[in-house]
Amino acid sequence: MQQIWKQAYHKALLLNTFSNSRRFAPVVMRQSQTLMNAQSRSFADTLQVNQQEQQAIDLNDKNKRLGVDMSFDEKKHAYVLSFPWNFQEIISDFESHKALTPSSYWYKFIQANAINEFNALFREFHQVCAVPNYLNMDKICEGNMAHYLKESVKRIHFHGLDIEMANLTVEQPRIRTLKVEVHHGVNVQRSKNLPASQYNISKSSLLGAPQTVYIPKNDTRSFLDHLDNDYKPYLIAATVLIESPMKLFVQNQNFSSVLFGSTDDELVKNVVRFETNLRWNDLFKILSVPNKASFDWKITDFNNVLNENPLVQKF
Repeated sequence: MQQIWKQAYHKALLLNTFSNSRRFAPVVMRQSQTLMNAQSRSFADTLQVNQQEQQAIDLNDKNKRLGVDMSFDEKKHAYVLSFPWNFQEIISDFESHKALTPSSYWYKFIQANAINEFNALFREFHQVCAVPNYLNMDKICEGNMAHYLKESVKRIHFHGLDIEMANLTVEQPRIRTLKVEVHHGVNVQRSKNLPASQYNISKSSLLGAPQTVYIPKNDTRSFLDHLDNDYKPYLIAATVLIESPMKLFVQNQNFSSVLFGSTDDELVKNVVRFETNLRWNDLFKILSVPNKASFDWKITDFNNVLNENPLVQKF
């Protein structure tokens, strides 16, 4: 059909050139030119689709040749699972805890002194993992937690994968305080504490929260220590459940596929343990006032990856 219209087109040109006929030649030329253009466009569209499909096939073949991972394999990528992900069995276990009621003393204490810092630390935790920023991991986490986190992130990068963050959120939609514990005589930094065998340990309660008191067997403390502003014998540990669209995920070697996690804006839950050391008079600051000094909270466990990060070693 195309050949016939080409012949008609050439005949029309001859009519315009060598004859006095001006009536039908232009019509024939327009019709033949329109058909030829339409067929050319149709051919070009088909060619473009075929090229796109070929490129997709070529990309998959190229990824296979280069050893790029396109899907998550639990055995091959077992090292990814060492990161403190929010596995459902962990979340379900902590959700079974009865959260603090708004009328409880420690609920009011956390609301007045910690929520803003919890928001900031939770956001910074995601950011330092995605960058990654190993120095800031030491800044926002307790020593044991920072070491575990750094090693986990380094293992993932060592295999050519990358951790990224989705849905940066400044203020998390919901933070629920599950429990608060009080410890006396120990430091948030585990490296500064003695082994459990060198303490006389007793149990009691303080303002409705369970309290554990650690007294060194070779006790050299003095009542004058309380006059020192840096003397902070009380350790407050708060375990909270945070719901947020902010999340981390793992991408493959050339960023062409998400291997683990997701990038959607669905709310996810994470269990985070925060701790700080305080003076005795700090325990009674439950009024919400502007420009309140920071209590220097630290993340000591994330999704129970350290089994709540024991304060003292048993040996």
